[in-house]
Amino acid sequence: MDSREKIIDAAKNENPLKRQMHIAAIISTELSKKGTNIVMVGGSAVEFYTVANYLTRDIDFVAARPDSIKEVMTELGFSNDGGTWYLADSPNDVVVEFPKGPLDGSWDRVQIVSGPDGTSVKVISIEDILVDRASGVKHWNDSDEWVKYMMAGHYDKIDWDYLNKRSKELQCDEIINNSRKWARAQREHFIKTLSDPQK
Repeated sequence: MDSREKIIDAAKNENPLKRQMHIAAIISTELSKKGTNIVMVGGSAVEFYTVANYLTRDIDFVAARPDSIKEVMTELGFSNDGGTWYLADSPNDVVVEFPKGPLDGSWDRVQIVSGPDGTSVKVISIEDILVDRASGVKHWNDSDEWVKYMMAGHYDKIDWDYLNKRSKELQCDEIINNSRKWARAQREHFIKTLSDPQK
């Protein structure tokens, strides 16, 4: 089974997170073979960090450089319409976009997620996606729901010094600080409930 067939097969998966991550890993691996480094960002990264409690229709990547994107995506069976890539003959909608870079975050902090058959995909760090979503709250009046949800779910893995520095640079530190208070309270309540289930 070649990579194009694997993409079509992966698109049949009814589990949205597994489908997205498998497809993303194939695309990432094929582009990597051509020397093009990409990282998953945006809503698709939020979907990963919330274990699909947040759902998005598309897969977003930022590329270190755009070389080979057209060649590889076409070889994988995608067609382009105004900069958005669609997978033909797919039982589920598969939409891929490559927002213009550079990456609004650190390449050194990306998380590498393994996929089937030796594939892998890089995902923007939890700290950088938190700052990205907090900036949306600050500047676009987005809900802070997913900032809080991701923060509570990954609380012990977060590099708080880096997160605080980045949030101050992007002037969304108030959102981050308020979300941290909420996330800490939720975790404390959860731990207390586990230790004393009668309460």
